[in-house]
Amino acid sequence: MKNNLVMAATIAAVTFTVAPPVAAKQFWADYSVSYLQGSDYLDPFTGTEYDSGVITLEHASGHSWGSTFSFVDFLDNQDGYNDETYGEVGANFNLGNHFGKPDEGGFVKDYYVAGQVEFQTGSDGFENYLLGFGMDLNVPGASYFSVTYYRRNNDDLGIGREDNDQLTIAWGFDHGNWRFDGFWDIRSSTENDFGDVDAAYNFTPQLKYNIGKALLGMDSGRLDVGVEYVYWKNKFGVDGQTEKNANLLVKWHY
Repeated sequence: MKNNLVMAATIAAVTFTVAPPVAAKQFWADYSVSYLQGSDYLDPFTGTEYDSGVITLEHASGHSWGSTFSFVDFLDNQDGYNDETYGEVGANFNLGNHFGKPDEGGFVKDYYVAGQVEFQTGSDGFENYLLGFGMDLNVPGASYFSVTYYRRNNDDLGIGREDNDQLTIAWGFDHGNWRFDGFWDIRSSTENDFGDVDAAYNFTPQLKYNIGKALLGMDSGRLDVGVEYVYWKNKFGVDGQTEKNANLLVKWHY
């Protein structure tokens, strides 16, 4: 608990430090709502698969001090358990503005301190706090490409779950009306009161086509249809339990 409070205070301090410029210098903002439907969601503790529909609200923005990203998933599960609400709230504090930008045209575009909170509501709810360091990279053809290392301060959930490390890779590629984006979370092994929690990774790309512009003549925003594929090895750290889950996707940026 003490470590959780320290991490929360650190993230809050960073947010408070950069709060005044947020209102003064916002360069861009994006809001979206999406719906996914899949039939191969995995309960790693029982090895059973189930159907689920997911509504996601998402927001991202760029500022003179850095950027923000947040989302909330509302999961309508058919696994016999309660529906879930899961979300993440994060902010990147740009260091290049204060300590010097990398050479223009180099592989590293920018670098930042990153903070994030993960949360889930309900009887099995939790809050995890992440703090780390990341870089935006110049990758040919990419609209954005970032690599971020986090130290995870995990909610112990009453089972003494220890902290661990996470590497997050996020990307976006646009070509005409097509968009390929996603993330790859790689987490190190850890322990709890029941023993080892295996290293895991969640590779989740999306391939989408903007029918809003191509078929409906929308002048602003996007209306995408496509697929999301989840490959989640050792889901929740359970050895040998890997989710392989294709979802149909509709996403509206407004």
